[in-house]
Amino acid sequence: MGRCIFFFVVVACANSGFGQERPESTADFIVHQRGASPILITAPHGGRTAIPGIAERRGNGIDKFVVVRDDNTLELAEKLAASVEKATGRKPHLIAAKFERKQVDVNRPSTGAYEDEKAKPFYDAYHQAIADACKNIQKNWGRGLLLDIHGQGVDADAIFRGTTNDKSVTALIDRFGKQAISGPKGLFGQLEKQSFKIIPANDSKDKEDSRFNGGHTVRTYGSHDGQAIDAIQLELGGKLRAKANLDVTANKIADAVKSFAKEYLPEKRVKE
Repeated sequence: MGRCIFFFVVVACANSGFGQERPESTADFIVHQRGASPILITAPHGGRTAIPGIAERRGNGIDKFVVVRDDNTLELAEKLAASVEKATGRKPHLIAAKFERKQVDVNRPSTGAYEDEKAKPFYDAYHQAIADACKNIQKNWGRGLLLDIHGQGVDADAIFRGTTNDKSVTALIDRFGKQAISGPKGLFGQLEKQSFKIIPANDSKDKEDSRFNGGHTVRTYGSHDGQAIDAIQLELGGKLRAKANLDVTANKIADAVKSFAKEYLPEKRVKE
């Protein structure tokens, strides 16, 4: 009798997975909102959730190694998506990392983005979500806009422009000229109209600050490689990302995006 009971307990524990390390679902660590507009918002560095069982990055031999969180950029991206939907009447795509940058940095090429192979599925899932959203936008709208949300600590009141010096918005400029970026009706012209300090200034011929001129996301999904998505990195100062100011910041950016979209993004879906 004792042997039978003991055997049953062992089998039950084995079947329940007791003592075994269960893999985490990537979906639990990524905000993924499928949209119905030609706008995609991404945020790679605002996550606060540690992925169990994955080692932190040490950065040995990695250029420009950073593990610091871009505070409140995840929250800002979510508020911005809601504000853009309210302003334009269409839900944008939204993809944001909930996981810690010190474990996985999805704004880097895979080499250097993580050091623990168990982190690879999270990196891949994030970028697959972006790739799928870009394909959806191209199929349904023909072209679109990606806004990659970041934080910087250089100027608390400013937004630094990141387009790899216009490369990631090649299609937009080829179609409408540089005015679509920095002109009065361009995205940064509209942001300036919303009282944001823009660096480089819209009336300046200065190149973008090399620290903030566009990372892996805009360099991968921008229109410089013949793709249909124009990608822009927005580096927001600490004051703009303060919790007390998130709603105001999101609403102002959304108003700028609305005006930009009316002028430069497709109004109707591509006919099937």
